[in-house]
Amino acid sequence: MSSSQPQQPQMPQGTGQMFAVMIFMLVMLFAFLNPAVRSASVRITGDLLVPLIGFGGRFPTITIMIAELVVVFLGTTLRVFYTDFVEQARLQKTLSELRKHQREAFKTRDQTKIRKLQQVQSSYMMQNTQLMNKQFKVLPITIIIIFPLFAWLSVFLLSLPYPVFAVPWAPRVYFGQEIIFFPAWVFLYGLLGLPFTIVYQRLLRFFILRRRLERMGQRGSSS
Repeated sequence: MSSSQPQQPQMPQGTGQMFAVMIFMLVMLFAFLNPAVRSASVRITGDLLVPLIGFGGRFPTITIMIAELVVVFLGTTLRVFYTDFVEQARLQKTLSELRKHQREAFKTRDQTKIRKLQQVQSSYMMQNTQLMNKQFKVLPITIIIIFPLFAWLSVFLLSLPYPVFAVPWAPRVYFGQEIIFFPAWVFLYGLLGLPFTIVYQRLLRFFILRRRLERMGQRGSSS
């Protein structure tokens, strides 16, 4: 009679890291809810950014755009370099094939095959989770940049003599005007940065994948 105990399911590798990042995000959020912390952050960030991208308050839209580009450049660059796109593509293709076989198994009601496919899928999903955990490493850095930047923008834009901007459907939109629980400038911030984010991320991904494939080809030819 075997005395061995059944193996306990292991937590996915990196779960502790994800938890630590979530705790860090909550700590940062509560810190910025403190008026003293927020005021100090706005003052320090303003001392740095006003001479660089403030433009004396004359071009607030350009100020928002440059601030967005800084965040996109740093955040996207870090995230892309922490992502294994080759492995990610391989896992996505494998999981897509597994889902196809699962649909067929459900149609035929083959319970044995369904259970086997679920076990295989669970293994690949864990690998996918581990890949995603690597990207979590850059979140604290991004948060440290975004929180002070947003706090400064919210004060800087509303302190302008004419805190308005124009859009095709409205000649005057107040930066602080609330749209779906958020001030209008937040939507302008996202709108201005979205095209650059997509293009920059695709270009980085293309060059990294090309270099990776070239290295793989060189190793294959030398073996």
